[in-house]
Amino acid sequence: MTTAAPARPAATPPSAGARDRFLDLVRLAAMVLVVAQHWLLPMLVLDGAAVVPERADVLAHLWPATWVTQVMPLVFFTSGAATVLSLRGRAVPDGAWVSRRLVRLVGGLVVLAAVWLPLPPVLLAAGLDPELVSVGGRMIGGLLWFLVVLVLLTVLTPVLLRVVDRCRGVEIGVLAAAAVGVDVLRFGLGWEEAGYVNAVLVWAAVHALGMHAARGRLGRLHGRFAALVGLAGVAALGLLVVLGPYPAAMIGLPGTTVSNMNPPSAALLALAVGQVGLLHALRGPLTRLVERPVVAAAVDRWVPHTMAVYLWHTPAAVVVATGMVALGVEGHPVGSAGWWLMVPVWLLGSGAVLALSVAATRRFALRGAGVTGRRLVGGAALVVLGVLALTVSGFDPARLPALHGPLVATWALVAGALLLGARPAGAPGRRTGMVA
Repeated sequence: MTTAAPARPAATPPSAGARDRFLDLVRLAAMVLVVAQHWLLPMLVLDGAAVVPERADVLAHLWPATWVTQVMPLVFFTSGAATVLSLRGRAVPDGAWVSRRLVRLVGGLVVLAAVWLPLPPVLLAAGLDPELVSVGGRMIGGLLWFLVVLVLLTVLTPVLLRVVDRCRGVEIGVLAAAAVGVDVLRFGLGWEEAGYVNAVLVWAAVHALGMHAARGRLGRLHGRFAALVGLAGVAALGLLVVLGPYPAAMIGLPGTTVSNMNPPSAALLALAVGQVGLLHALRGPLTRLVERPVVAAAVDRWVPHTMAVYLWHTPAAVVVATGMVALGVEGHPVGSAGWWLMVPVWLLGSGAVLALSVAATRRFALRGAGVTGRRLVGGAALVVLGVLALTVSGFDPARLPALHGPLVATWALVAGALLLGARPAGAPGRRTGMVA
C-alpha cells in the first residue's frame, strides 16, 4: 500500500502589517538599479566647462541590458504590495489612512524643496554658469514623475483595493487593454499627448498586481510555472518590439522619436510580467538569501529610506557634477577610456553625497493627523498639483516667477500638507523613512 504524497499547502496571504522579506529585497534591489541606471547611462556628462544631460548614442546597442535594468515595473509592483501590507488588519483604507500616507509621501519632497529652492539664486550669485544651474534644476524635477503617479495611486487606493478584491485580476486585463488603446491613439493616430494617460493605466495595472501578491493570490506563481510565465512575458515583449512600433530599449535614448518610458507604453506591461514571473521563480533562493543576518540587516536598514534615496539621488549627482566643473575636471566622451576611469569617482562621490543627504534629512520627515472630508479632498488636490508642477518646472531659476514654477508648486505642497494635518514625525534618531 502506498501513501499519497501530501498536497502542497495553499498559499496564505501575509497578515496585514507583516513583513515580506522577499518583497523587501526586491524593492531595495530595484531602487539600487534605478539609481545606478540614472547615474551610469549617464545622467550628466561634462562637456568642457558645462554639464549637459546626455544619453550617448554609443549606448544604443546595449538595449538588451535595459530589459534587466529598467525595473520601474518592480518598483510599482512592490509599492502595491507594500500598500496592502501597511493596512494593519483593514480590508480597505479610509480617508484618514490616505491622508497620513500622502503626508509621508510628500514630506521628503517638502524638505527637498526647502533645500533646493533657495540654492539656484545663491549659485548664480556665486558666478556659476546659468545654463549649468538651469540644467541641474530641471533634472531634479524631471525624475519626480514617479512621485506624481504614486500620489495619484495613493489617492485612489480605497477604490483600487475594492476593485482588486472584487475583480480578482480582471481589472488588470481591462487596464492593459486600455493602455493598448492609448498606444493606438499615440502611435496610430499620432496623438502623442494621449500617451501620458498610460502613466496612470500602465502603472496602476502593475500596482494592482502587487496588491494581489500581498493578498496571497499569486500562490501558484512559483517554480517552473513562474519561470514559464516570466519567459512568456519576455517573449511577448519581443513580439511587441518586432511587430509593433515599440523601440527595443526600455529607456529613452538620443536620436529616437519614440520612448517606452516617456510616456510609458503598453510594452512595459509585458516587461512587468517577465520580471515578476522570473523573480517568483527564484523566490526560494532569494528568500533564503535575505534571511541571512548580514543581508537582513542591510535590507532592514535601507528599505524604510527607499523614497528618500529616490528623491535625493538626482540632487546628489548634480552636486558632484557641479563640484567637478568648479574644480576644472576635464570631461571625456561617453564610453571612452577616460570616461570609464572617471566612473568610480562619479559613483563614490554621488553615493557619499546621497548617503549624507538621506542621513541629514530623515529627521525632518512628516506624519499626518489623519483627516477626512473637505480637508482630505483639498489637501490631496494641492499635493497632486504641486508635485506635478515641480515635475514640469524642476528648480530652474528661469521658471521661478511662473505660476507653474517651483515657488508656487512648493507653496501648494506645503498648503496641501498642512490641510492634511502634517506635523513632525518624531524625535531625532527615529526611523522615519518612507516605504513606497
